[in-house]
Parts: sequence; C-alpha cells; structure tokens
Amino acid sequence: MEMTLSKTGDYAVRAALALATSYNVGDYVTIADVADRMALPRTFTPQVLGKLIRAGIATSKPGRGGGYRLARSPGEVSMLEIVEAAEGSLINTRCTLRGGPCKRDDRCVVHDTWVGAAEAFRRQLAATSLATVAGTPTATGSVVR
Repeated sequence: MEMTLSKTGDYAVRAALALATSYNVGDYVTIADVADRMALPRTFTPQVLGKLIRAGIATSKPGRGGGYRLARSPGEVSMLEIVEAAEGSLINTRCTLRGGPCKRDDRCVVHDTWVGAAEAFRRQLAATSLATVAGTPTATGSVVR
C-alpha cells in the first residue's frame, strides 16, 4: 500500500476539486479552466478528466458551452472513488514481507496488522466526501468544513 499519490492521482484530486467548486453553478468547466485553476498541465488534463468520467464521477458535454462537470453532488463523491479512479484499487494483494501474491493459507506475521491498516485507510477515504475536502455546499445546501 502506497500512502502517496502518483502525479495522476494528485491531478485527479485537483481536477475533482475544480469541478466541485463549480457544481452548484451548473456550468460545465473547460479543460483550460480546470488546468489553470488547479495548476495542471493542459496536455495531461484531458486524460485525468477521462479517468473521472470512466469512474462515473464526472460527465462531459462536447461543443460550445460544453466541458466537464461532476456527475453527482460533491457530497455524494468519496475521496476513495477519486483516488481509485486514478490509482486503481487500493487493496493490497502483495505480501508485505515476502513480495509476490499474498497467500491466504500461509500468511506472514504482519498480514493481519497490514490488512487492518489498509482497510482503515480505505474506510477514511470512503467516509470523506469531495464536499468536505473542497468546503463546498452539499446536496442539502449546507457547507461542509
């Protein structure tokens, strides 16, 4: 389990934050606007937004007045969804001590501790909404801080 985000993960979180701040306005946000607001490379921003679309976090609209927006309220999007959209599953399948696949019938001495820590990390990300991180209004209109 890696506790730091790759550049793609970092950019996905920042792109989602940009979309969250525009959600209640209802406007679609252009690639250039997302890139400029969140200091993302313009050439890589479409790929990151594509990952959010494939994960069902964002939608896109082509043409004039088009762009990107969240598919759901920021309060309904978890940080786990965003991170896993960019990084893949955070469930560790490799043995911490031995490397290679984790063997259920021959677990290493740190297996239970490591799995418990990873599950707690995933639960925390799942329990944290994009609205909480962005400080944006939830679906009910209250601001989460």
